[in-house]
Amino acid sequence: MPEQPIALKTLLRERHWQNYSRFCAEYDSAAGRVDPSLAQTYPSRAQLHRWLTGALRSLPYPDHCRVLEEMFPGWTAAQLFQPASPDLLYADRRPHGESAVGFGGPPAFAGPSIGLRPFIEHAFTSEHVRIDFAGFSGETLHGVIQEPLDKIRIGVIKPASLAVRLLLPDTTAPMALPCRADDLGDDAENRARAGRLTARHASAILDGVHELARLGLLNDASAQIRVHRCAPLFKLYILNGEDAFFGFYPIVRNTVPLGRETREIYDPMGKDSVVFHHSARGGQPADLSYIEQAQSWFDAMWQTISYEHTA
Repeated sequence: MPEQPIALKTLLRERHWQNYSRFCAEYDSAAGRVDPSLAQTYPSRAQLHRWLTGALRSLPYPDHCRVLEEMFPGWTAAQLFQPASPDLLYADRRPHGESAVGFGGPPAFAGPSIGLRPFIEHAFTSEHVRIDFAGFSGETLHGVIQEPLDKIRIGVIKPASLAVRLLLPDTTAPMALPCRADDLGDDAENRARAGRLTARHASAILDGVHELARLGLLNDASAQIRVHRCAPLFKLYILNGEDAFFGFYPIVRNTVPLGRETREIYDPMGKDSVVFHHSARGGQPADLSYIEQAQSWFDAMWQTISYEHTA
């Protein structure tokens, strides 16, 4: 099974067709346009599951392929069953001479932040890699950045430069979130727990980049953390100034061990957040403006009300 979802699954999610009954309705509509005799020939629920998990050894039957290609203009059946790499998702599929207006265009990724892995890996194919992150602890970024850093270590890739900036809340100062669930109050032990998360993940990212630089595997590398006193309500990733991912932290009631007891807190759950993608490759003017504004906000935070992180 591929590490990243296949293109068909990503496209269905982008169009909100992932529900089985909705998929069947859209399939039936496309089948009617291709050949009325293909109506009601949509796959079973189990068969669709095999399609979406990449469990097929070959393409579906030709009639299924014809209908899928009608559902997703510009896509071949073979492409629909490939892993959803950024290069595949953002290829220009407009018919020759057709403008972007009125054409479906590439999908806008919206999914769990752990699904960022292929986009982070793609960012490392650039000559100059720049990753800006604003969020809580950097836990998700720590998980998805390890593979490209390992590829640098073993010599598979070697970007000319790598710069990572992390903008995080100051866990040594009183925080509005996380907080005690009973009275919404600040808690020193709760902040200490948040500080340990930062040390485990964000600081580990810095250590990994700095180690590659010390080993001579990167000629130009920097990794920095700056902190601020704002509550962590959202996460933002900006990759090479070309892709931005934004998502709100779900705030959940959580039971955590603090000292010798457990305590109920309201906690921002980063791995459960859904991030929305804005890409300079998407052909949408609003995406370019969003990326510019996100970068301006990040730079302003970095240069004004944030300050150096002391571990």
